[in-house]
Amino acid sequence: MMAADFIAGCIGGCAGIAVGHPFDTVKVHLQTQDALNPKYRGTLHCFRSLLVKEGIRGLYKGMSSPLIGVAAINAIVFGVYGNTQRYCSDPNSLVTHCLAGSVAGLVQTGICSPMELIKTRVQVAGNKMRPMECLRHIYNTEGVRGVFRGLNITAAREVPSFAAYFVTYEYLTRSNDNTRTSTATMLLAGGLAGCASWSIVYPVDVIKSRLQVDGMNGVPKYKNSWDCCRKGIANEGLGFLTRGLTPTLIRAFPTNAACFTAVTWCMRLFNGEISLGIKNNDNTTDESFWSSAVNIAQNCENTAAVA
Repeated sequence: MMAADFIAGCIGGCAGIAVGHPFDTVKVHLQTQDALNPKYRGTLHCFRSLLVKEGIRGLYKGMSSPLIGVAAINAIVFGVYGNTQRYCSDPNSLVTHCLAGSVAGLVQTGICSPMELIKTRVQVAGNKMRPMECLRHIYNTEGVRGVFRGLNITAAREVPSFAAYFVTYEYLTRSNDNTRTSTATMLLAGGLAGCASWSIVYPVDVIKSRLQVDGMNGVPKYKNSWDCCRKGIANEGLGFLTRGLTPTLIRAFPTNAACFTAVTWCMRLFNGEISLGIKNNDNTTDESFWSSAVNIAQNCENTAAVA
């Protein structure tokens, strides 16, 4: 069961990254632009500008970093979540799902923080810096401490975010008659779970992004997370805390719908609830979930090679 949790998490993460990375690129550009002299008028303008200037490749810039890390991160998240849940006295209660999600979010922070640091810097860099180049540059100029810049604020985001994530999905997919959750319900619940988890922690994510790109082009402006929050609000108003929220929510729905659905179908496959060929009521056969997952992973790798 533990191995199934980890493998399902890997596949679900690849599916989510393939769907959502362009929206993440837009979000980071909006979060980190100069508020006094903004380059973009809004989400759509940012999307169009990146597409015109850099093409599709620009929208997938920095994707190889999260794609490499997402296998480890999602394996940890779903593995820790599943095992924490099973060790609790009431595995199916919402309190247990909340606790398991919080623990999973905390445990994966050590990988997530440097991965997002690299991704964020590659996304906003004007040159064509590759993730490994970026990592070497950060280490050579800032040391180990620089690689883990934003670790504390990332943990402050991940713990409540994953608690809300899993509780929302579990609540929305419960049924009184114990029937198997339909794919449509999975997609809807996964999408809403993603939106809920981002909505409650988004201001923290803005501060994290600002801290992680701070000092790239000169002397750092912020001493710490609180200083970043205080100066951001003073200079830009409360809108500072929601900058880039629209593309984040637009991204969150399809990304997490794909992720949760892939994970659930993968777990059903491992548990023997489905075979590789699934007969429908009309006697037609669905495409194998496993083949679909492999195709997703291959597409992710191909796109990452281009990004």
